[in-house]
Amino acid sequence: MNELGILDDDVEGSREERVFRLWINSLNIEGVYVENLFDEISDGVLLCKVVHKLNPDVINWKSVEMKPKNDFGRNGNCGQAITGSKAMGLKMIGIGGTDIVKGERKDILATCWSLCKLNYIQLIGGKTEKELVEWANSRVGDSVAHIKDLKDKSLSTSLFLIRVCESIEPRYVN
Repeated sequence: MNELGILDDDVEGSREERVFRLWINSLNIEGVYVENLFDEISDGVLLCKVVHKLNPDVINWKSVEMKPKNDFGRNGNCGQAITGSKAMGLKMIGIGGTDIVKGERKDILATCWSLCKLNYIQLIGGKTEKELVEWANSRVGDSVAHIKDLKDKSLSTSLFLIRVCESIEPRYVN
């Protein structure tokens, strides 16, 4: 625990893996606590639970093997999650269930990013990335330069994100 009383969940891994692991843990999905994203997502069950959390209508749980015994079951589970993601309007171009099962890090991170972005858009009550950017720009006011989109190069300094966090809860920023 740190001085804010927040669990320090900094296990070895890439920065991106850690961000998505922490994000999934923050969703408060019953029975889910991710310690290694790449290992734990490969059977498809975790991914189905995350997709279900974002939209409870898109996963066919009758087709999900909760304890898959082989790659066939894991592929089916991951396929269900990808199909559910597409049903929510996400573009999963070039990503299939087998990519997740194989542990293709780039595809796993891309899938998590798409789901995470959708979750944040839902949190602000929006429907598009543009609405998320407008919301964030409205939060920072004139304290920092506004961003054009989520690929804006100024995001690399993290100053914009810090100002957004500060607008939500000033005690989080020193």
